[in-house]
Amino acid sequence: MTYVPYTNIAIGWSAAFGRCDVRVASKGNGRGSVVIDRTPASTFLIAMGSYRRARADDRIPGVLNGVAPGGLLAKRGWPGDGLRRDGRQTGCRLWLLEDAKQTEATRQAAIRYLDESIGQIATDHGHNYSVSATWTARGRLQASASAFGTIVSTPVVVGGGA
Repeated sequence: MTYVPYTNIAIGWSAAFGRCDVRVASKGNGRGSVVIDRTPASTFLIAMGSYRRARADDRIPGVLNGVAPGGLLAKRGWPGDGLRRDGRQTGCRLWLLEDAKQTEATRQAAIRYLDESIGQIATDHGHNYSVSATWTARGRLQASASAFGTIVSTPVVVGGGA
């Protein structure tokens, strides 16, 4: 396996704002420069935080009597995937767990969704990785991916976080 290095615009999580943003290094006088990330962290954050399009056999959250809310857009998905000719998709299907029950099957589904997303990236870059999902509170999973000592985690609200 040939290793392909990472080079991305750095993305950082802001707990205060509850979102990711581009990281900028201050240079003084109100100026700065975009930080370059040479770890898998930014790539993993983008993958874990982006919606991968639901498959035909996926149960869409909010479906009542087999009718999906939102019609065509209910399956969500990364807009750029429509331009890809290889059929591959960006993002993660963790969003499908929005109204799942807090069970071991749900935790295992989260691991499968992470493996699908992060595994594709790790294969492209030629390295090993690991993924995990742990219940941290009622209705809340902590989804994590790691490689090269870099760990990226994100909370996943399950069943409305009840």
